[in-house]
Amino acid sequence: MKTQELDTGFTLVELLVTVAIIGLLLAILMPALNVARESARASACARNMREIGMAAMLYAADHDGRYPRSQHSAFVHREVVWARSLARYLGETDAGWSNLLRSVYRCPSDRRPAALSFGLNVYFELGPEDDYEGKPATWRTNYEVPVPSRTILFAENESAADHIMPNYWAGSRDVSDVAHDRHRGSANYIFADGHVERHTLNEIYDPARAVDQWHPLHAR
Repeated sequence: MKTQELDTGFTLVELLVTVAIIGLLLAILMPALNVARESARASACARNMREIGMAAMLYAADHDGRYPRSQHSAFVHREVVWARSLARYLGETDAGWSNLLRSVYRCPSDRRPAALSFGLNVYFELGPEDDYEGKPATWRTNYEVPVPSRTILFAENESAADHIMPNYWAGSRDVSDVAHDRHRGSANYIFADGHVERHTLNEIYDPARAVDQWHPLHAR
């Protein structure tokens, strides 16, 4: 008696249904995977910033409480810019500070090639010759800052400079040098006491609500 062989292959309809199901699953899973990846990048960025914050505190302890300077004022005062000043506190030599651009000085979410991802708040290096609210008061040392735990020292940077200049801001539209939405609408910030927090822009700067955690006299 001749036995009938079973056809175990997929029909075209079955194949199309399988492809449609896989496509649907991918459409459901991809946004969640993207969120998870960005969350991991934001956490890695915060870890790098914590190292920078700790390095800045160690530097201040070795320099009578003074913070390092950026390109904004370092050359005029014959000092070294902060990225180089902090290198030895981050396990790198002074001459090899640029190696940190591939590690601690780099935020994984920063898409710019070979860029310094963070900038120093210039309120901590302004002098009486500069134009800023509250002059000639200066905040060069950590003991001159009224509320260090609420005053931003470093932020995620969007510009090519190594510093951020909130002294020129008149409103939220001026905040173009800060990567304030790098992590799904928020960013990480180092405060003057060395700790790191993640915030949306209006949580740390909103003139309409008198919120300004950049200016040492306004932070609260």
